[in-house]
Amino acid sequence: MLTSSLPPPTLLGSKLAAATAISTAAAASSEAALAGGSGRISALIRSLCAAGRTTDAARSLDAAGAAAGIVAYNAMVAGYCRAGQVAAARRLAAVVPVPPNAYTYFPIVRSLGARGRIADALTVLDEMSLRGCAPIQPMYHVILESGCRGGGFRSAVRVLEALHAKGYTLDTGNCNLVINAICEQGCVDEGVELLRKLAFFGCEPDVVSYNAVLKGLCIARRWGDAEELMDEMVRVDCPPNIITFNTLIGNLCRNGLFEQVHQALSQMSEHGCTPDIRMYATIIDGICKEGHHEVANEILNRMPSYGLKPNVVCYNTVLKGLCSAQRWDEAEELLAEMFQKDCPLDDVTFNILVDFFCQNGLVDRVIELLEQMLEHGCMLDVITYTTVINGFCKEGLIDEAVMLLKSMPSCGCKPNTISYTIVLKGLCGAERWVDAEELMSHMIQQGCLPNPVTFNMFINFLCKKGMVEQAIELLKQMLMNGCSPDLISYGTLIDGLGKAGKTEEAWELLNVMVSKGITPNLIIYSSMASALSREGRIDKVIQMFDSIRDDTIRSDAVLYNAVISSLCKSWETDRAIGFLAYMVSNGCMPNESTYTILIKALASEGFVMEAQDLLTELCSRRVDGFVYLKLQQLMMVGRSNLESPVDLSSAYQLEH
Repeated sequence: MLTSSLPPPTLLGSKLAAATAISTAAAASSEAALAGGSGRISALIRSLCAAGRTTDAARSLDAAGAAAGIVAYNAMVAGYCRAGQVAAARRLAAVVPVPPNAYTYFPIVRSLGARGRIADALTVLDEMSLRGCAPIQPMYHVILESGCRGGGFRSAVRVLEALHAKGYTLDTGNCNLVINAICEQGCVDEGVELLRKLAFFGCEPDVVSYNAVLKGLCIARRWGDAEELMDEMVRVDCPPNIITFNTLIGNLCRNGLFEQVHQALSQMSEHGCTPDIRMYATIIDGICKEGHHEVANEILNRMPSYGLKPNVVCYNTVLKGLCSAQRWDEAEELLAEMFQKDCPLDDVTFNILVDFFCQNGLVDRVIELLEQMLEHGCMLDVITYTTVINGFCKEGLIDEAVMLLKSMPSCGCKPNTISYTIVLKGLCGAERWVDAEELMSHMIQQGCLPNPVTFNMFINFLCKKGMVEQAIELLKQMLMNGCSPDLISYGTLIDGLGKAGKTEEAWELLNVMVSKGITPNLIIYSSMASALSREGRIDKVIQMFDSIRDDTIRSDAVLYNAVISSLCKSWETDRAIGFLAYMVSNGCMPNESTYTILIKALASEGFVMEAQDLLTELCSRRVDGFVYLKLQQLMMVGRSNLESPVDLSSAYQLEH
């Protein structure tokens, strides 16, 4: 009865009870492991560390005493490293009571490397040596990889030199890692230099070393050097392999050097290499991209003479090239050849054709093609449906696009965000706002959340139609649907609000954007400046300019021209000229557009002499002759009422 009057246990009490239970269970497990020997101890420690219980694992290891072998200690070190407790792992490795091995230290080296702590990783190698434990090759690889990733290839080269200086035995694989990093970073000369220095590190270059440098030379389009390197490979008894030729031929094709491709193909047999389907597909793709469709077709037809049967990838490559070039008759012949040679059409084949028909507005042919796809056992995927939907929308068949979109799930294909966005764009373009809103709701109900592109497209259409209130509501919906507005979202709405005369709302939105850590770009600042200038709020414009931290934006004439243009359109040319002085004081020199805006405004208001002075100054900057003639025509209109017109052409000729 006494216990019934006691209060219920507190949360703290329950937590203590749980902790006690866990500790008791860990202790029980430790006792069982001790009874089972060192293997059981290692398994227990690994299990506890995997559960994130490194403290309990350390207690179990301590309780094991002399029964714990090196495998148990290695498991504990690895557990600390996985938990991010690298310092604890290093302390344990330093006091392991049994002779350590390389696997004691490897997790530490790997963890330090992942954190970019190269100097500490090298120190660990020294600690190993002091304990009579030799480092292993994977350790060097991890440290070098970290050097390549963190400080660029120069850092990796320094690590390579440091390892060599410490007397560690490197292999060619370690050096190849650095050579590859050098060449990928576009510094192929340094890659060649390291290739020549491999002997210094006690290594000999292999075909992987040469292939890495060859790739760098090809990317740099140094074809003569690439040829010399391949000759060297033969001289030093390191002949090119299939990867060498794939690298060379792929880059030659991408650069349209098909004569050299033929030469490379003829060299392959000399080195015991046979071109494969993949290589021919690469060659055909390169030739098609250059528009040499006859050559591509010729290679396709010659492949059987090389003992190779063209596959669907090769045919699709040529087919795509022919369709892109609008050569439909030849594309049809190629399709007939595929049937004749028993090369089955796949999803890619049909998608190429669907895209071609949609691009050319051949909607009826698309429907026929979809039926044929099903007959050939090809599944209509989201790419196929989205391509057709896009084709319908381009042809103005919005209702058909909506129907196809909604029928997709019943055909076993779920529409994606791109599918919905295309139809929404079509509905907005047709000004069917209610249907667009309904489709957006349907999209969300189906678990397909709109992305920033979807919302931005919608906001853009609303702003163009002056429906800025609805655009603001849509911005709020973005946040409600877990979609963060981006630079385009804010920029489009700020521009729309400014053009609708809602300058205060635009200004507030600009401040919201900045408070969220999104830095406005030149276009957004220009939109805001134009809106403020139209209302004559130059003080606010200057306040905004002074708040811009990006010197590149602050010194861009486009930003100032937006203000000057707005003032001139409001017939406030005197204020525009005053703002020109502010522009120069900020270190931004006027450009041709600045002068053109002001000259047009002055001439339109009848200030011909002032316009003449500006035009003379513009002529001194070697203005384009066409621009000059246009401005002179404006000047002629403006000065027609003056008693003594000025000959401006002489000023232009004098300066040129």
